[in-house]
Amino acid sequence: MSSNGERALTSSVEEMADPPHGSVSLWDLSDPLQPRASALVPDRGGTAREVALSGDGRHAATFNLRGELTLWDLADPSHPSPRKLAAKGVTSLALNYDGRYAISGGDEGVHFWDLANPNQVRKKMLLGMGKYSTDWYEVAISDDAKRALVSHQSGNGDGGVMVYDLSNRADPEGYSLIRNAGYYSSNTVALSGDGNTALVGYHHWTTYKNFVTYWDLRTWDKTELRPMTGWKIVPDTSGGSALLWEIALNHDGKRALIARHEVPAPEVEPNPPPSEVQLWALDTLTGFPRFPSPG
Repeated sequence: MSSNGERALTSSVEEMADPPHGSVSLWDLSDPLQPRASALVPDRGGTAREVALSGDGRHAATFNLRGELTLWDLADPSHPSPRKLAAKGVTSLALNYDGRYAISGGDEGVHFWDLANPNQVRKKMLLGMGKYSTDWYEVAISDDAKRALVSHQSGNGDGGVMVYDLSNRADPEGYSLIRNAGYYSSNTVALSGDGNTALVGYHHWTTYKNFVTYWDLRTWDKTELRPMTGWKIVPDTSGGSALLWEIALNHDGKRALIARHEVPAPEVEPNPPPSEVQLWALDTLTGFPRFPSPG
């Protein structure tokens, strides 16, 4: 969703269909009681599995099932202008506020993209390819593109959350923020537009318990976060299969959208109900347990 809440980008895809199908829709929310959708990417068998919208709502990025990463200029939303980039296996995608920078995670690792010059796009690797085919990356970037957050869930349980200082575009600095431990692995992240607040979703490899934590980065001193410094805002939830969190933060980190869904959906329920989406007021966090909990 754009920062002013007047535009949104959604993707719908049925990967198991033959052929796969779905669509990407650009929403005009200027009248929230009468939202209007237009097809950014029509249903043509190669629909996007990952989408991102810049904060100003003028730029979008999509990665489809055919393996194409496309940037969209939405200055004229009725005639979006596409531009394809070379990338493979993207599993996570984020744009900064004005769409001049992007971060992507996937089969080729994690990359920081400088899109300011359309004729000379530059890409810098932040993290290389994982050792395992099941390695998973999730990414987020601040509005000014000076800070990025990367979650790495490794096939052997290693990994964690990295924070990147992108102030020097030519030489980004990476720091370990949180390390996976005790069979808990971070599998999704969100970063507020101002770069000061982080949400991290966790999954337990043996108990299938899942929860979301909240972290205040304003006093972060470039070291790993100490225990008992983050709020465990969503209590343990258990599922028979892996759960994924979908989380998002507004600019100042005071509001969050949190949803969860099972992967894959239960076979006994061919048409599962939509995931519940909760709106959280994070500036009222009192009475929540610290993370990790004692013992």
